[in-house]
Amino acid sequence: MDDLAAKIIADIDTGYLREPKDTARDYIGASMAGTDCIAELQLSLRGFPSVTPDPRLKRIFFAGHRIEDWVVYDLKKRADLRVWEKDDTTGRQHRREWLGGHIVCHADGLVNFEDGSDDLAILEIKSMNDARFKQFEKHGIKSANRKYYRQATMMMAMFAISRTLFVAYNKNDSQLHAEIIPFDEEEWGEMFIKIQSAIDGHSERVASTPNDWRCKSCFKREACWQPPVLPPECRFCIHSKPSEDGTWLCSKGKDASEVCNEYTQFQVSPKGG
Repeated sequence: MDDLAAKIIADIDTGYLREPKDTARDYIGASMAGTDCIAELQLSLRGFPSVTPDPRLKRIFFAGHRIEDWVVYDLKKRADLRVWEKDDTTGRQHRREWLGGHIVCHADGLVNFEDGSDDLAILEIKSMNDARFKQFEKHGIKSANRKYYRQATMMMAMFAISRTLFVAYNKNDSQLHAEIIPFDEEEWGEMFIKIQSAIDGHSERVASTPNDWRCKSCFKREACWQPPVLPPECRFCIHSKPSEDGTWLCSKGKDASEVCNEYTQFQVSPKGG
């Protein structure tokens, strides 16, 4: 790459880095609820800062959103399916929440198969690299990517819908593959136990070292292993717990809307702790 071309690419990446950081979500969402790490669930619930994606990863996310739009278009215009990618009442993604918004899921859409049944299905779309796509084709999504399977399971539980149309797009050659996923009550039961554990205040790490492969790909790894000192807020305090109305309760009996002199920043528990 010559100097001018290299500068153009560098300027693009610099532009990404200048963008304001997104505010961390302060809820347990379906996209990460499939984790086996209670610490990750706890840090997400409390809204601890996430690692900022680098420019390459931001482009991957951006491309993924575009691909979702293409697949929805194909389902509606080519497959003649009835797809509702937006909630008519909000104009946004379909959303369900529990515990006042401490637990949230968003669906890519709802779909009617026009198969004589009035039952809707969750629509979930993922773009994949070639290797992962072929694993999905060969083994199904439960074996190929358990987190994706669990994401669909949580959405079905929260929407009270019994099946998901899971569509994968191969980023290498634009092939499509799909699977109908039925609701897995046993899988959901195992997930619910972990989510409830985080709600109850537990925060055990899944790994004993930050070099563990699961930690390297986790957006909460810095908050977990090298936690920054955060501005005092009740949700960041070890004495707080989530309430049913979406706010936080103080176990010391203080007003959770104000930070008191007993504020102590929350820290996760080590593996086995």
